[in-house]
Amino acid sequence: MSQSIGEKTVGDRASDRPLARKRILVCGKGGSGKSSIVALMAGALREKGYEVLALDGDASNPGGLARLLFGLKRNPKSLIDFFGGRKKVECPVDNPAPLTRKDDALPITERNIDLDEVPSEYYFQKEGIVLLQVGKIQEACEGCHGPMSKISRDFIVQGEQVTLIDVEAGIEHFGRGVEKNVDIVLTIVDPTFESFSIAEKVVNLSRALGTEKVWTILNRVQSGEMESIMLGELKERKAETLGVVHYDADIVKAGLTGTSLGKSKALEDIKTIIERLEEAVLGNLQK
Repeated sequence: MSQSIGEKTVGDRASDRPLARKRILVCGKGGSGKSSIVALMAGALREKGYEVLALDGDASNPGGLARLLFGLKRNPKSLIDFFGGRKKVECPVDNPAPLTRKDDALPITERNIDLDEVPSEYYFQKEGIVLLQVGKIQEACEGCHGPMSKISRDFIVQGEQVTLIDVEAGIEHFGRGVEKNVDIVLTIVDPTFESFSIAEKVVNLSRALGTEKVWTILNRVQSGEMESIMLGELKERKAETLGVVHYDADIVKAGLTGTSLGKSKALEDIKTIIERLEEAVLGNLQK
């Protein structure tokens, strides 16, 4: 792999790149737009000079991030194959032991992955963004996606990149402890009552795991009245909001035609959210 990710430039400081080395998990109700938000965040972070690693952790979505990021209709090879398949990688509920390399008993959480270890068929790379995916359900009765969840939990990479983890819809990933090794949890909230309930649950479960950096992002907001209602519902549930992504017909069209997101208007909202996230990590966020 061309080693652009993880290289530190002279003069870099934590205040210049407050999201460097952070693992950010993005979750939400099914259909809330979390995968689109992850793709937009990857582009916005890259524009700010970050190297980005996007990890597709949604085994139930056959398309995933490859289309949204790169306009591709195929995925890179699954990381579960890289780690030895289901015979080697077990669901973290059945076996909570850390993920290891096929030929090494040392946990990856102790000796993180060097991207040079990963053969080229396991990733797509373009302009400072690397995409990997944990695995997809391919056959009936093949088993649950628990083993893939362990990869989402423990696939920690050496270097200065921001890691964005797109997990499956809902909150089942909390039951498998995927959030144990993340720094930030973002919940995408669309204009539905179910989204508010999930956001509240995510806040409580994240804090139970010791993760305090938990925020919501409002998505597909069509009016000031809608935004006000959503903010009110989330405030009642003690869920802090990082920012708002307004309804964007270009994103809807991309979803319909199966094309990449490109330079949508929503990207400007995401850029503002990234700036607020940096401020929040530095402890300077103005509410």
